[in-house]
Amino acid sequence: NPLKLWVPRRPGPASWIYATTFGGGLVAGDSVQLDLDLEDDTTTVLTTQASTKVYRSLKDRGCSQQLQARVGTGATLVIAPDPLVCFRGAIYQQHNRVHLADDASLVHIDWLTSGRIARGECWQFARLKTRLEVIRGGRMLLLDSLDLVPRETSLENPLRMGDHHCLATVVIFGEQMGEAIGSIREQAAREDNSDDGCLESVSPRAEGLVWRLVGPTTETVGRRLRQRLAFLADYLQETPWERKW
Repeated sequence: NPLKLWVPRRPGPASWIYATTFGGGLVAGDSVQLDLDLEDDTTTVLTTQASTKVYRSLKDRGCSQQLQARVGTGATLVIAPDPLVCFRGAIYQQHNRVHLADDASLVHIDWLTSGRIARGECWQFARLKTRLEVIRGGRMLLLDSLDLVPRETSLENPLRMGDHHCLATVVIFGEQMGEAIGSIREQAAREDNSDDGCLESVSPRAEGLVWRLVGPTTETVGRRLRQRLAFLADYLQETPWERKW
C-alpha cells in the first residue's frame, strides 16, 4: 500500500505500466518508492490511470513519491502521468532520478494543476516540491527542482502564475529524439502569439531540451502536450493519451 501497478497486454513494442493508488490519491503519511530497470533495446511507458490526487495533510505531515529508474543501452523510457491535483492544505514531495546508459532516451512529463477550482480551491495546498535528476555515465545532465509554497507568496500574483492554472515541464534526452526536439523548438517559436492563453519556453540542453508550458486550464495545456508530443506514436504505435480522453 498504497501503490498498485497494472501491466496490461497492449499491441506494439512497448511495455505499459499503469501506477494507481487505492482511493485515487495519496494521504498524509503515504510514501511511494518505485525502482524501474529497463533492459537494453526495450521501450517502457510509465503512466497513471487518472490524475493523482493529494489529499489534505494533517499536522504538517505530508506524502511523497520517489522513482529510481535505470535505462539500458538503446532503451527508451517515457514517463507520462496525468496531472497532479493537490487539495487544500496538501503537502507533497516528489523525487525522480533517472540513470541513462549510452544511446538511451528519455521523455519525462511532469504537470500539475492549481487544485480543485470547481470547489473554490486555487493554489491552496500547503507545499509542493519536486526534483528531477537525469544522469548519464556518472555525469549529471539535468537537475531541475520546483518548490511552491502558496502561503508564503500568492501564486495568483500576476508576476507568478497569474491566471494560469496548469503548469507542465517536459524533459527530452537522447540522440534518437533529435528530430522531435528540433520540431518542438520550431513550434514553440512560432506559437508566441497563440490565442489559447498558453505560454511556453524551451531551454536547449547538450543532449536534449527542457520545455515548460503554462496555460489557463488543464484542457488547454493537455491539448498542447498532445500536439507537440504526437511523435511518440512512432515509438509506441500510439500516444499515452489515446485511450484516456
